[in-house]
This record gives sequence, structure tokens and C-alpha cells, in this order.
Amino acid sequence: MTFVHRLAWSAVVACLVCPAFADEAAVPVEQAPAVEQPKPEGEAAAEDGQELLNDAINAKLEIDEIDDFGRVLDLCKKAIERGLDEGSTKFANDLYTGTLIDRAAMLTGAIVDADQPDPNWRRIRAFAMRDLNEVVARDPSYGTVHLMMARLEALPGGNRERAKAAATKALELLGDDQLPRAQANLVLAALDDDPEKQLRFYDAAVELAPRDADVRRARGLHLLMQDEYERAREDLDVAIAEEPDDASLREALGMACMMSEQFEAAREAFDKAIELDPEAAGPLLQRARVFAVEGERDKALADIDRAVDLAPRDQSARLLRARILQQAGQSERALADVESVLQQDAEMPGALELKGLIAAERQDYPEAIRSFRKLAAKNPDDPVVLSQLGMLYLAAKQPREAIRRFTKALEADGEAFAALRGRSDAEISIGDHVAAIADLEKAHTLKPDDTGILNNLAWLLATSPNDAIRDAARAITLAEKACEATEWKEGHIISTLAAGHAEKGDFEAAQKFSRKAIDADTAAGGDVEDQLKNELANYEAGKPWRERQEMPEGSEAAKPADEAAKPEKSEPAEPAATAAKDQKPRRPFDE
Repeated sequence: MTFVHRLAWSAVVACLVCPAFADEAAVPVEQAPAVEQPKPEGEAAAEDGQELLNDAINAKLEIDEIDDFGRVLDLCKKAIERGLDEGSTKFANDLYTGTLIDRAAMLTGAIVDADQPDPNWRRIRAFAMRDLNEVVARDPSYGTVHLMMARLEALPGGNRERAKAAATKALELLGDDQLPRAQANLVLAALDDDPEKQLRFYDAAVELAPRDADVRRARGLHLLMQDEYERAREDLDVAIAEEPDDASLREALGMACMMSEQFEAAREAFDKAIELDPEAAGPLLQRARVFAVEGERDKALADIDRAVDLAPRDQSARLLRARILQQAGQSERALADVESVLQQDAEMPGALELKGLIAAERQDYPEAIRSFRKLAAKNPDDPVVLSQLGMLYLAAKQPREAIRRFTKALEADGEAFAALRGRSDAEISIGDHVAAIADLEKAHTLKPDDTGILNNLAWLLATSPNDAIRDAARAITLAEKACEATEWKEGHIISTLAAGHAEKGDFEAAQKFSRKAIDADTAAGGDVEDQLKNELANYEAGKPWRERQEMPEGSEAAKPADEAAKPEKSEPAEPAATAAKDQKPRRPFDE
């Protein structure tokens, strides 16, 4: 029985020893007068009111369903209208108020405490709020009433400011009742937008009710969303100790383990959640993510297939299956799931992204660009999406449009590494070495050990026709670092070192490293052997290498894949599929 119910029912019990009934109850039945004497009109009315109050008390004790509360309230009002003495009038008013509280508590519980709230919960909330507002109008001193109002107003469609005010008022009135005070702090945490302030409210709630499963669950989920995985596990472990058969707690624990890459523990938690609730799709989807990360693709797909059967309207299951299929190289099956998702929600970001990536894999850049333009329209300030779109324009041989997209990404985040890297590649492709150097220098500051940046920066310093840009000594230093980082296995990077030595005038060293570059490219099955041989011939003739690309806009966009130009000397930027990797690490299969 909740605190609210204890409070209201204690008022009912109190009526059994109410002074208004003490004398009547004390008179033995055999001594009662056989015939009632006529009484003044006022006294008769009071007796009628007392009888109605007795009926209200009995009706309260017999409440079985929600409609029974209305009969108690009606009898209390009629009793007061008929007339009661001062003590009974006060008792009738208290009984009326307590009944309103009890009915509101039942209605509130049906919404906030139910595993599956009634579909008509908004209507139920309106009825509960009507009762609670009436209670506050009669007596504003009930802390539990303000708490119920706060919890109801905090729900979707409620008034956040009224919810905050009610929760704050509840804390003022609840005294030492720790669990309700903890619940009020949970409401305030949910209503705040500052994660640090939210955590302070959650901490206060845990201090008040350290063993309450709902309180520990709430803070655990907050910590999980803040990537505080170990602390989240601590809270969830406590909650599970209190409610070991709660499948949702096991699922949340599995998420915390999975996010901290403790995959065995995650799988065990999801296994238990599935055992406790075999008809729930959520734990199956989460376990599928673990299987996918561990390379157990068949097991992952089996879990997802089961989840789709259990929740056919949950598009996240189909999208996850599509991601796994796409990563397995089964693009046709993946695309079928993606199209199914988009039929239900044509603007779903995860589905648009995956459709674009599948198109990019097929080098169908116009289709990929269409998908990512829709994403960019929905996320105009997202540097990751804008960078991905820039990568696609660059792959489609539209470098100037790519530069425009990368620039927008950098306007949103001046340190977006993928955008700096991509824009520098686009600038190199149109021969704008000054701009490319500026972007490469900033990218190098952000990631001084990135081999792609080291190589491209060294290449420009060694080969640019712009005399003001070239710097042989620095080109050699950067190229040597890149060669060491790649274990001297990348032919195009070794050739950059050769170009640096040629720029320095050391053609013997240039020829040595140029031959080493050809050998490395051949061993790796590379496709730039012809260019590398041309460079070697240049060095054998005692000439440094000079290069400036001037790609016409869209010159290669319409060509079939087998006729597209070979990669230029500049190492290509990362494809759209990996443009996000330099941002905050994504969780497995994030949408």
C-alpha cells in the first residue's frame, strides 16, 4: 500500500472512534428505547446527515473499483448538506478529501506505475488532475498530492513549469518521508536539461532511498546515457538485487556492459532478460548487437528475426538487420529492409544514412547524395552529416560542391577533422595548394600522427609548383614519420619521401626510395605503379617532381566504375561510411 493509500485509509479507520459515534456505540442493544421520541426539526436533519455519513464510511470500506469512489464523495456531500455537528462536519470533509486523494492515487498509479499504461492515459491524467486540484483548493498542505501533480505534469503534454513547482512544493511539505522525497527529486531530474544538475537530483534521490529499485534504475540509466558505464552498472546491480525478476533492469545492465565493451557480461545480462521475458523484443535486439560485434553474424540475425516476429512494427529491428547484412556484403537484402523501413517512415535518419552508404558502395553517387541531402536538410548543423555529404560529392568528382559542404561542416564545428581532411583533398584536386596547406596544417595540429595528413602535407611541401609552399626538409621529416607509422608498406607514402629527397636535390636517395615505393606497391597489389615509375624516371633524369591537379567539375561523375580515373597521388580522404569516426565514438550500431 502506498503512502497516499496509508494516509487516506488511516482517516477511514479514525472514523470508527469518532466522538460523534462514541455514545451510540456504547449503548447496549437491549437498553435502546423501543420507540424514538419526536425531535426538533434541526436534530432530525442532523441525524439524517449522520446516517448519510455512516453510509459514506461503509461505502469507503467497501470500495472495489473506481466508480465506488464517486458514491463515497456523493454521500459525504449530502451528509454535509443535511447537517452535521461540528466534529462530524470536519470528519466528513476529511473523508471527502481523503477519498479524492485515494481516487487520484489510483488513477495516477495506473499511469506512472504501470508496465503498460492505459492507451487512454491522457484522459485518465485529466481526471486525476481534476481531483488533485480540488484537494489543493481545499487543503494545500498534502505533500503527496503535490508529488502526484508533479509526476503527472512531467509526462508528455504536461506543463513542465507546473511540474517543477509542484515537485519543489512537495519537497517542502513531505517532511521526513524519504521515498516520496526521492521521487520528487526524480521528477526534478527528469525536467532539467543540464546533465550535471540532473545528476545532483539523482544523487539526492539515491541518498534518500538507496535501496529503491526505481531510484537506482533512474540514476543508472542517466549515467548510462552520460557514458558513465561502470557507475551505471553499480546502480543497476543494486536495483537488480532488489528486483531480481525485472527483465528491463537486466537489459539495462547488459547495455552498460556492452557500452564498456564487456561483451561476455553483456551477453549474460541479455540472456537473463530474455529468460525472464521471452516475448520482449528489446533484449533480443541488444544481444544481436553483441553477437554482431563479436562476429557471430548468424546468431545476431537469428535474434533479430525473432525480434521482428515479436514486434513487427518496430522498425529499429529491421534497420539493425540491414546494417548487419550491409556489413556482411549482402547489400540487396540490406536494401530490402531499408526500403521497408522507409515505407513506414520516409525521413528516418538511420535508414536514409544506410541507403546512402549502400548506394556509395555501388558507386551510385547521385543516389547516395540524394539520401544524404535529405539527412543534411534534417540536420543542417551536424558536422558529421555535412562531412559525409562532402565526401560523396568528392567521390562523384564534384570538388567545388564538396568544398562548399565541408565548409558548412567547419562552420558548425571548426575542429571537425573529417571536414578539414576532406576539404584539403578537394582543394588539392582543383590545384588550390594554399588553401589545402592551411587545412592540412590545422588537421595536423588536431591529429599529429594521422598518416594521411602527414603524407598529403609532405607531398605538397615536396611537389607543389608554388615556390612559397615547398619545404624539402619538413617534407622529409613528415614523410619519414608516415613511413614508419605504416611500417614501410605503403608505396604511395614511400614515394612521398622520395619526392622530398628529390626536392632537396638528393636524387640518389630519391631513386632509392622511389624503387622501394614501386616494390611496396607491387607487393600490396596496388594500382599506381605507372605513376611511381614516372616519378622514378624523373629522378633518374635529375628532376624533382611537380604536380598540380585541376579536376574539372563533374568530369568523372558519369563514367562507369571501370573507366574512372586512377587515384591521384594525394591519398584519398575517408569515404562517407567512415566520416563519423573522428567524432565522439559511436556505440555499436548507433542509428
